[in-house]
Amino acid sequence: MASRKGIGEVVGSVSMLAVTVALLSGAALVGAYSVRDAASMITASNLQKQRDSGVLVSVIATSSNSTGTFVWLYDFGWEGAPLESVFVNGNAISWSLCRELTVGGVCVVEVAPGSHGQLTIVAGDISIAASV
Repeated sequence: MASRKGIGEVVGSVSMLAVTVALLSGAALVGAYSVRDAASMITASNLQKQRDSGVLVSVIATSSNSTGTFVWLYDFGWEGAPLESVFVNGNAISWSLCRELTVGGVCVVEVAPGSHGQLTIVAGDISIAASV
């Protein structure tokens, strides 16, 4: 009888483990969808700000070499905007070359060599994100 009792406890423990894993997987899935939805709402909000301001910017290229990291921006909107600040991984940095987005113009932002990660460029009321 002792062996049957041991088997029942093992089966019960494995069943509880399976239920726990299933519940945690479901919770993780719901959490992942919530984060994705929140990110898409933020993106939609930023796009609406761009439309409202008339500054519609697209990152058309990025490149890095020994002299710096370069981000090419194109403003296809109907308003220009001064570049106010540039951040790499959340840290404000200095940049050179372009200081203003002009309508129908290409703007090249150069940051220091070795700058890698998430780049955020603030122009007027909008922010432009790129990975470098």
